[in-house]
Amino acid sequence: MQKDDSQDARRDRMTFYPLIVMGAIFCISIFIVIATAFGDPDHPLNRWVNQNANLMLITETVLLVTLSVGAMTVDRQRTLRALAKEQKNESGVSDVASTESEANKDVD
Repeated sequence: MQKDDSQDARRDRMTFYPLIVMGAIFCISIFIVIATAFGDPDHPLNRWVNQNANLMLITETVLLVTLSVGAMTVDRQRTLRALAKEQKNESGVSDVASTESEANKDVD
């Protein structure tokens, strides 16, 4: 049973892996934009970054927000399903216990 629990936990963590990767890409992009401010403004790479930084950062921000909301939504749905399954199992146990107690009353 513990093996299943670890597989479920691994699957739950996998939901957030794309978010982690996108966050790292976003941070690296920010560092690149900051670094270009200290470099030679006539260097071709600096000119390209200066021309495309706004589009690049806006796109990454939209992707980061989308992945964040998606990961939180998927995680919440999985949590609600697990809680519903747990409640169903607990109600099944209580139904069995009440049936057993009724059977014991009949015997007494």
